Parts: sequence; structure tokens; C-alpha cells
Amino acid sequence: MVSLVNYCGGIIFQHKSSIKMYSNYTPKINCSKPNIGNQKLDEEYYARVGLKKEMIPNHVAIILDGSRRWLKAQGKPLNYQPFFEANTLFADLCLKWGVGTATSFVYSLKNLNRGKEANDLIFGQLETYLEDNLEDFIRKNISVSMIGERWALPKSLRDNIKQVEEETHKKDTKQLELMLAICYAGTTDIVEATRGICDKVKNGVIEPNDVDKALVDQELCTRGLPHPDLLIRTGGRLRISDYLMCQLAQTELYFTHICAPEFQEAEFIQALHSFQERERTFGK
Repeated sequence: MVSLVNYCGGIIFQHKSSIKMYSNYTPKINCSKPNIGNQKLDEEYYARVGLKKEMIPNHVAIILDGSRRWLKAQGKPLNYQPFFEANTLFADLCLKWGVGTATSFVYSLKNLNRGKEANDLIFGQLETYLEDNLEDFIRKNISVSMIGERWALPKSLRDNIKQVEEETHKKDTKQLELMLAICYAGTTDIVEATRGICDKVKNGVIEPNDVDKALVDQELCTRGLPHPDLLIRTGGRLRISDYLMCQLAQTELYFTHICAPEFQEAEFIQALHSFQERERTFGK
């Protein structure tokens, strides 16, 4: 039975009363610093926080929202450093808890409408973030890729992204596939995929009847990677904001009112806990 839940000034639909999207569960561990060493967490460690290792999502996507509101409430000027620190923590937590693929929504295509000053600020800080973290990406076996409209980025940032991708893709083995969605729009992704398929049909590479879900997947920016099992959004907004529109078709959603700079391991574990409580039937 569908019930309405009032949360953070908005309404969400909860399909089963036994599934708590916003649990009061508090992990009984020290969540200040994630353990990102090579040692694998054992079953007992997962059990201590109420998780099952075999039910950890393979792909977690995140929208680290609320940084600007958080800064404004504190009377601080616009600065994306807290956002990038939260992004680093998110990747480390995915590593620690055994998530294989992580996608972070860094900047949407529509965010370009914020103006040159705001764009220059985040692009400059993004370039610094990538430069400062390149060695860590390599050391932690994190393979970094960008999805989105590269034409919208300054040349120096495009070159920087290319270098990070090349350097982090050298190893055959990787612990985490990290995708950064920069100047990305899910609807644009679908349009470009459609154009690619149309070109193949036009050029006689495929027939119209060859078009299926698998072919569409191969034309999307995320080609070759699993679709997200879980989407986390901070900042209290209850929408997906043109993010991975096709890929989120069967994704479980978790919203929290905390803003991106406040995102910590306890909230990440709570999202995993919420995910594991849910019954995923995929229409069956």
C-alpha cells in the first residue's frame, strides 16, 4: 500500500511501511576516518553495523548537493573545496565497503547558467582537486573517467582530465571505477545515444530491428558499466535533476537533508542499511 511520508519540507512516496527510507539506525563504529587500506573487511565487520557483505550495491551514484546553501547559512563565500572533500570521502567509502563502481554528479550542464564567475571557480578548483589526488587515485587503484560535455570545459581542465584518465587506467586491476559527471545531462546522454544509433542504421551497420536495450546501453556515456543500484542525494532535494536518466530506471533512491560538506561515513552506512532493507523485485 502506498503511503505518503513528510520529509524535509517535501512529500515522498513510501511503497511499503516496513521499508524505512530514512532510518534512525546509528552505526556503532567510529566513523571519523574510513579504513581504505588493502585489507578486506570481513563478514563480522559488516555485521557489526547491521550490513550484509553480499548485499552491498555494486554501483552507487551520488548527488552531493547543498554546498552553496551550507556556505550561505554560515556567511561564507562560495567555495567548492568542501564539496570536493566530500567527493573524496565518498570514493574512499565506496572502496572501504566494497562498492565496485561509483558515480558522482560534479556539475550539470544546466549549472553552466550560473555564469562565468561561478563556472571559472568550480573548474579551477576541480583542476586542483584532480592534480592533488592523482597519486592517491593510482595508489588506491581507482580508475577515473569523466562523463559529460567536454567541449564546455576550459582546455587546461580537459587536458588535466585526459591525463588523470590515462594514468589511472594503466593498471589491469582496479579496486574502484570512479565516474565524474561534469557538465552532464541525462537527457543529452539519451539524445546523443539515439543519434549514434541512427547513424549506424543510416550507414547500414545495423538494422532497425537490431536496436535493443543492450545496444542503447552501449551508446550511453556509461557504456560497459553496470547501472546504479543505489542513488544517494544530500541537501534535502527530492529529485534526480537530469542525472543518469536512463541508467536510474531500477535504482533505489535515498535522500537525506544533510548538505554535502556534512556528509560522513555514518550517513553512507545508513544509506547502505536502507538499501539492504528493501525488496527489489524488478517487476516480478
